[in-house]
Amino acid sequence: MLTTGPRVLVMRPKSAGLRTAARLAAIGCEAVTAPILHIEPTEMSVPAGPFDAVSVTSAAALYRVAQLPNAMKALPLLAVGERTALLAQEAGFTDVHAAEGERHSLAALARQLFAGRARARLLLALGRDHKADTVALLEDAGIEPVTWIVYAAQAFETLPENAHMAIEAGQIDVVLHYSRRSATIACALVEQAGLWPAFARLTHCVLSKDVAAPLIERGVKSILTADRPHEDAMLTLFTTIGRSQGSP
Repeated sequence: MLTTGPRVLVMRPKSAGLRTAARLAAIGCEAVTAPILHIEPTEMSVPAGPFDAVSVTSAAALYRVAQLPNAMKALPLLAVGERTALLAQEAGFTDVHAAEGERHSLAALARQLFAGRARARLLLALGRDHKADTVALLEDAGIEPVTWIVYAAQAFETLPENAHMAIEAGQIDVVLHYSRRSATIACALVEQAGLWPAFARLTHCVLSKDVAAPLIERGVKSILTADRPHEDAMLTLFTTIGRSQGSP
């Protein structure tokens, strides 16, 4: 296990950020948790059924999805990834299927599960700022998705003070980015704080090429991309990262 790993800035929403910080600590990395998004449930009612299955594109949606009646928890649940699938099982769903961490694999999973059937009707639990093509991908897979917007990931207006101080003092080596939107927001908040040059010099670990796009557009040079869209794959990148930046 690493004992002097890099110091890592984690800007995920609070609960997810704390989980990631614990995982980083287990491999000898010091985490600075500084959420730039907060999750707020919406008041949108459950659309009218019946449904053949339920799908969850983010663990953040499970707060509302867990409140569905037991009859719906007996339906197949298609989770975007393994962690979301595990949380769905803990919430009482009994027939859970996990995709590989992103919307294309979710659509492929739906196609596989409902192959040879008439167009299955799927209750699709989403965040307000979901990927625009999520519904279309499922429709192309022969599914009838019915969208249910269950949460909004609201951006903070300023960079958290602890992140500001850590970047300014050279106390960060690596930044983690889990979505294209959060990477875009992080860049904007850092620029607003006047810390862009220092931030851009850091190593940035991203979940996918799509997540890297806002960083590439702004000229960031040191970007490491996970080989699959899963936190496990992102954390394996730390075997290649030293503490060459931001020495204490």
